[in-house]
Amino acid sequence: MDIPAIDRTSLPEAWQVQLPVFEGPLDLLLHLIKINEVEIKDIPVVMICDQFDEYLHLMEVFDLDVAAEYIYEAAVLIHLKSRMLLPRPSGEEDGSEEDPRRELVERLLEYQRIKEAAQSLGELHSLREGLWTRLPQSLDLVEAEDSVELEEVSLFDLLGALKEVLARYDRDHPDPMHIRRESFSVRSQFERLMSLLDRDRPHDLLADLRGRSCRAEAVATFLAILELARLNLVRLHRTEQGEILLYRTPKEVQAHELEAIQG
Repeated sequence: MDIPAIDRTSLPEAWQVQLPVFEGPLDLLLHLIKINEVEIKDIPVVMICDQFDEYLHLMEVFDLDVAAEYIYEAAVLIHLKSRMLLPRPSGEEDGSEEDPRRELVERLLEYQRIKEAAQSLGELHSLREGLWTRLPQSLDLVEAEDSVELEEVSLFDLLGALKEVLARYDRDHPDPMHIRRESFSVRSQFERLMSLLDRDRPHDLLADLRGRSCRAEAVATFLAILELARLNLVRLHRTEQGEILLYRTPKEVQAHELEAIQG
């Protein structure tokens, strides 16, 4: 049975009530979840749907405008309620079916995070409203009795001050040290490896690279290894332990091949 709208002006003042104001349907849902002390991730859809519908009906009774977003959310809840109440097919009883409440739960969690952030900003704004800054004031001229006698400054005084500043600058900013950069050529590393490699004894590539003195020498060594492999002067094998071993092949390096190595 429909309840007719109530003329609030005809009611005694003591009978008039004021419904809580919500910022939207999600705000109302969070309020219902809070007063029912249930978890957002495990919403009892049937109970929450009924309470949501009762609130909308109450708004209509008091002749309040019901926004379209509330009606839409009520339709979503009714749809979820029907899905939760309908029996599941026999093939979906193992729990593999996706929870129909998942999308609503994600929307509520996102709205809750935004609302908490807004409340934090509102508290910060309220705190700042309690701070008063000093109004700008004009600087008064120094009174005669508080004035300080100033002596004349000569050119020699200015030059002395400049000399002191320049001396302090030289102490704080010494000339940069120029360190001669050590260079490593690919050809020198090529010749070094040729002297180390043996046909019958493997050479550990990773250990050799780790033993270089700096990044530049390691890069030059790596390029030299690529040249050795290109000229078929070495064979590379990878062990099960992750080691990379170099073996010298019977081929001898030709003079023109050695001359062609640059860098």
